[in-house]
Amino acid sequence: MFRARDLLLPLALVPLLAAGLCGDTAPRSQQELIQEQACVANQLKGDLDRAESNCELCLEFNERNAECLNSMGLIWFLRGDDERAKSYYIRAIRENNDFGQARNNMGVIEFKRGNYLEAARFFESAIEVDPRYQDGRYNLALANLRQGQLVMAKLSAVSTVDEIKAAIQKADVFYIKAETHYRRMFELFPTHAPSYGDMGVIMMSRAAGASTEDTRRVFIKDAEQYLVRCLEVDQVNLDCHGNLGHLFLVGGRFDESLFHFIQCLAADQGNAICANELKQAYAGSQLKSEALRKYMDQLVANPGYAQGHYGFCLALFDKGLIDMAVTECENALKLDEGICLAHYQLAKHYKSVLDKDLALQNCRGLIRCAGEGKHQSEVEDCKTIVQALEVQ
Repeated sequence: MFRARDLLLPLALVPLLAAGLCGDTAPRSQQELIQEQACVANQLKGDLDRAESNCELCLEFNERNAECLNSMGLIWFLRGDDERAKSYYIRAIRENNDFGQARNNMGVIEFKRGNYLEAARFFESAIEVDPRYQDGRYNLALANLRQGQLVMAKLSAVSTVDEIKAAIQKADVFYIKAETHYRRMFELFPTHAPSYGDMGVIMMSRAAGASTEDTRRVFIKDAEQYLVRCLEVDQVNLDCHGNLGHLFLVGGRFDESLFHFIQCLAADQGNAICANELKQAYAGSQLKSEALRKYMDQLVANPGYAQGHYGFCLALFDKGLIDMAVTECENALKLDEGICLAHYQLAKHYKSVLDKDLALQNCRGLIRCAGEGKHQSEVEDCKTIVQALEVQ
């Protein structure tokens, strides 16, 4: 089904070193700052014991250091002790009421527990401190999305039409709140792929609850645009490939659906949802000529099979699905540089779209890969292309 990110963004692992303290206004000593920064550095390296020692030293120099209190909270959160983490976050907020990261981290604990409304309140207070705080803004949007999904998940227990309508309207309230902050994310952080992916999820959910076919089509179109934008920003985004594959599968666009499920499984071969839906897409796909059947069968069984990606590339070029074909030939080469003819397919494509640099790069890749005696006609063709392009 539709998936938004299951995890929050990084939990504000780097304290705001320049935050103005509302409680403790005394200047910090050099040793205090050294231990504060060492705590953060060791935390980022995953050495929580050393990080704890550094933060404890920091707090010996100044027991009111909000950044070190917040970092101690993160250490205990990462160790799985939420209550102890909260105690440090609360102390950090008392020392610096404008410490957005500590407020965000309190929200993360509530989010983890499924208390999305309470989490949203903390995230909202974090961005009140700093409207450009990316983690807080994204987490606020995601908390509202999760609350909307929670409402929609309970539809199966609803029996009357009026109750269904009321539940959809209630979910929409949270989706609209989420949309507001995702749109602000687009303005503040235009290359933040998860925000586009989550907006796609919202549109898919709203399409499922649409009251008319025209409205449903509008939501589906919007969902596709957001998921495509997600992949423009992050070509290997697992969730966006999986959700776009599902959207195309439901719409009967089996060839495109197949492509995205294969990309999903290339990123995570253990993804049960993509694996199951890939089989459904393959059953309806037209990309099953006898010449390619063995490649496709192997690729369905093993998304890491390089020759299967190359065969899929040829099928996609043949169907005129050019952008997807290019991705598949590139995937084949990432998995096995010895698939020389993938270079040739890419070189022909880039020559046709007048991309001189990539055409030259792939022709030279073919010539280097083929060596002496292999793929002679393609190598000669590429030598001619190189000679012509170098003169330009």
